[in-house]
Amino acid sequence: MKTYFLILPVALLVAYSQLIVKWRSNSVGNYVSSTFLKSLLKFLTDPIILSAYVAALLSSFAWLYVVTRLPLTVAFPVYIGITFAMVLFGGWFFLSETLTTTKIVAVLLILCGIILGIKGDA
Repeated sequence: MKTYFLILPVALLVAYSQLIVKWRSNSVGNYVSSTFLKSLLKFLTDPIILSAYVAALLSSFAWLYVVTRLPLTVAFPVYIGITFAMVLFGGWFFLSETLTTTKIVAVLLILCGIILGIKGDA
């Protein structure tokens, strides 16, 4: 069971990177009237966006470690489900995105599926 906790840092890093990119793209998005290259340069020189890309890179290294410890058919669904839940609630909490009953039920069903998948693998 402890091995499954190895997925949490991967999910946290990916959720962080997705939330940060969305947050900063909204604020840097004011440059839409600029040319594509100028907008791209703004994104590539934004240290906060760069931190999101570093987090994504670190998560890929952490993922390599996870897949050496768990079967991919278990690790990947758990990783995706947890990341989905983190991004959904992070988007609501940090970005003021809409959180509906349908989305909450969907996350609960995903988490139930993860629990069943873990128990079925044990």
